[in-house]
Amino acid sequence: MHFFTSNFHLINIPPLFPITLFFIIGIIFHAHSNLLLCIFILSLCYGICAYSKQLPLTKQLIFCFFFAYTGAFLYHKEIGDYDDFYTFTENKKITVTGTVIDKSEVLTHYKKSTVITLAIDTIATELCTKKSNKVLMLYCENDNKAAVGDTVTFFYICCKKPANESFQRYQIKEQIVATIFDNAPTYTIDNHPTWSLRHWVWNQKKRMLGGLASKLSPNGFKFFSSLFLGNRACIKAELVDTNEQFKTWGISHFLARSGLHLALFIFIWQAIFCVIPLPLMIKQIIISLLSCIYFILTWTSAPFTRSFALFMLNRACLLTKTSFHLLHYLTLVCFGFLLYCPLYLFFLDFQLSFALTFALAWFSQLSTHHDIK
Repeated sequence: MHFFTSNFHLINIPPLFPITLFFIIGIIFHAHSNLLLCIFILSLCYGICAYSKQLPLTKQLIFCFFFAYTGAFLYHKEIGDYDDFYTFTENKKITVTGTVIDKSEVLTHYKKSTVITLAIDTIATELCTKKSNKVLMLYCENDNKAAVGDTVTFFYICCKKPANESFQRYQIKEQIVATIFDNAPTYTIDNHPTWSLRHWVWNQKKRMLGGLASKLSPNGFKFFSSLFLGNRACIKAELVDTNEQFKTWGISHFLARSGLHLALFIFIWQAIFCVIPLPLMIKQIIISLLSCIYFILTWTSAPFTRSFALFMLNRACLLTKTSFHLLHYLTLVCFGFLLYCPLYLFFLDFQLSFALTFALAWFSQLSTHHDIK
């Protein structure tokens, strides 16, 4: 027992950890929301009684069970919004109005297609119109009319709910309500702004890809685009053989973009600034701005976004001379992800990214504890 207590040190639990844990429990047991509701009501009654008698942990219990129920409620809301969309559009031709937020060329069934990503504003049938804040993906033949930033209206859209439940969950996680395949969609451009920040960013991404493709070797561009830019769609055909080889060796995760690539980017800039005579704060501000530009001009993923959020929180603490507690801010970022969409919890990239980072933070705390002893 003495060996165990002297060599094993539990983590210092950050304040948000119990709340996030119960929020996750609520998401996991979403199918038993009625049971959770009963538990929550009983716990609330017990909490009120215990609080009146000044018993300990009352407020913590109330908060924990409240967030457990909130997690279950938000999960059901995401599923309900998705089902309501298909109930509203089932066997109907709909009209969709929204803003084009992305446009790319991909290879589908050995031919190039244009993918238009539309942030929906309204959905209309012959009888009624409703608002929506979700995204629609439309695959069509080469289309050069609609541009990113335009407000467009698509007519005669037919949405069919996918039968694959895993694909449904993926769509809900990405806030996509439907994926449409229409070679020649009918649409009008309602508004084409003379200048749009969204269009400017998209144009810079396109120019960067084109420039790198012309200057790098095919293999160099393939790996650079996948690992450091996060864009696998533009080199999907070139990655087929590489994916198979990596699968054979069980190292497919090496092709996935992670927070390590942001760490390499920051390390390179820090090495450069080591030989430049500037005040520390100025260096950190410049590196933070360069990291923001890198984040904006590349394609994101859950691990990369997690790493970027932690880095920016770390820089904010440094600039404001506030202590940075990794476990606390990691819990905050995790909670933010799950608030945005609870279904992130069921995807491997989210699970591995946060689980491994939590483990590393814990081992770091263990190492600090032993150094102090």
